Amino acid sequence: MTYVRRYLLGAALVASLLVSFVVARPASAADASANTGEFSIQVSPSPLVSTVKPGQTTTLELTIRNTSGGDEYLKITPRAFKIDDKSQKLELQDDKIPDIASWLTFSAPTFSVKSKQSFTQKITLNVPKEAGFSYAFALVINRVSTPLQPTGNTLKASIAVFSLLNVDRPGAVRKLEVSKFTTTKSSYEYLPAVFEVEFKNTGNTIVQPSGTIFIQRGPKDVVPIDTLDVNEGGGYILPGTSRTLTAQWDKGFQVMAPKVQADGTTKDELSWNWNQLSQIRFGQYTAKLIAIYDDGQRDVPLEAELTFW
Repeated sequence: MTYVRRYLLGAALVASLLVSFVVARPASAADASANTGEFSIQVSPSPLVSTVKPGQTTTLELTIRNTSGGDEYLKITPRAFKIDDKSQKLELQDDKIPDIASWLTFSAPTFSVKSKQSFTQKITLNVPKEAGFSYAFALVINRVSTPLQPTGNTLKASIAVFSLLNVDRPGAVRKLEVSKFTTTKSSYEYLPAVFEVEFKNTGNTIVQPSGTIFIQRGPKDVVPIDTLDVNEGGGYILPGTSRTLTAQWDKGFQVMAPKVQADGTTKDELSWNWNQLSQIRFGQYTAKLIAIYDDGQRDVPLEAELTFW
């Protein structure tokens, strides 16, 4: 789910879930100018993820809650997005309509949501028989018109719900591999030790990996010193792309951690956790990665191992 609060000069992102009901009605010119304040909308679920079958009709739902102090008059439109190969950040393409747009029908392309209430948007997908294996696009929700602020400026606000579809058809392949498992340094003077796991999707459908890194003194240890979650946020990997996920080990006596300074800024400073005096980290350690993904029939394990000082 996604919660977006966007002001004239800034934006903040918060996750939340609130559900109620409001009846939609067509937006008028008078409606569109009613709310000139902050844009505060919650959408659930986000991302929108589904598996569909070719030649069939599927209906998905989005719950859109207006948490602002005024009524909102909104529209929903599909847009394309791309992933930057270097930064791996999503870039919304506001001027590009995705190929899948012709399959989509909205129960209310324009709709109103009263303050502190919600509206359920129904999205009908008419999937053709010749559909491919997976699709990724965004659903953008914004105001029908841009309100004029008392300062004379306009407030532009929107929220993008990234949507992922797998098509359950013959020839669909879910396949993932660990292409890299490393630490950012071969040795550390102090914690945290940072691990990078690069997953590569070599199939033709969207895959969601999960896993655990086991920190051990030696490779044959049965009981680990610590465990770290991999992909705790539940990210997805698109076909033909790679994604690097990080995890850090910071449980110990001596740790470099951000500290708030007198001027409100943060700065990394070395700290000693006396409650963990017995956990002084020194010497060589082994990290074992156990990851899994669903290939459509079962959970497939992936393993990797490294040592660091």
